[in-house]
Amino acid sequence: MKTVKYLFTLLMLSVMLSGCGWDDREDFLGTWESYAYCDGYDEYEQYDYERVTYAFYDDGTGYYIQESLRTTFYWDRIGSRHLRLRHSDGLTEDFYYRFDRGDMLMSSNNSFHEYLVFRYIGTW
Repeated sequence: MKTVKYLFTLLMLSVMLSGCGWDDREDFLGTWESYAYCDGYDEYEQYDYERVTYAFYDDGTGYYIQESLRTTFYWDRIGSRHLRLRHSDGLTEDFYYRFDRGDMLMSSNNSFHEYLVFRYIGTW
């Protein structure tokens, strides 16, 4: 009887913990620089002036850089692999992301028909 109670308790604990979002970690945190663009058919390397940088901090803030333009933003998790960025210049951006062999792919929609390819450059 003790064995049945023990197994039942173990089963209930595993079911309860599986729904707590333990695998929902913020793997996008850090600084990412784009280096390629995919138009849905082919992938193209970006020129230096086309590259953008996003930095995500664990306090819900970050910054965006393209050439001489720099804005700060607040990010909120909307869903799995979906962030909403509110930039300091008033722009609101939906940021869908997924990972491919260490690179982060970012698209403005969840179909990923067109996307930017980012490499991780560290934490700041």
